[in-house]
Amino acid sequence: MNCEELSRLLPDLVEGTLPPALQAEAEAALPDCPECQRELELARQVRALLSALQAEYSGLRLPPDFERRLLARIHTEQSSLELLDLSSQALLQWLIDFINLIGALLDPATGALRLQTPPA
Repeated sequence: MNCEELSRLLPDLVEGTLPPALQAEAEAALPDCPECQRELELARQVRALLSALQAEYSGLRLPPDFERRLLARIHTEQSSLELLDLSSQALLQWLIDFINLIGALLDPATGALRLQTPPA
């Protein structure tokens, strides 16, 4: 398994939803690539952050594939930036995405979060 294939599987690897054979193949490929190991740790951190947000705001509904798109964007940024610029640029882009997500939840009239309760 190459790094690009492994990168696409990271959200499912973190979630534990890969078929057992594919999970074993992905886990076997990780020790050979420090970059893939860093991306896996980042995917775990993103998952923990999004889970914490959803736990705190039960009405928060992330757009479909938000986590996968966020990780893909970070991966693209890592591939196209110099290492010294990566952390600040990736963090800035992540903050912009996060602010846009929260902004979509704000009630324009009051500025308060408008969280929808899930249907019963």
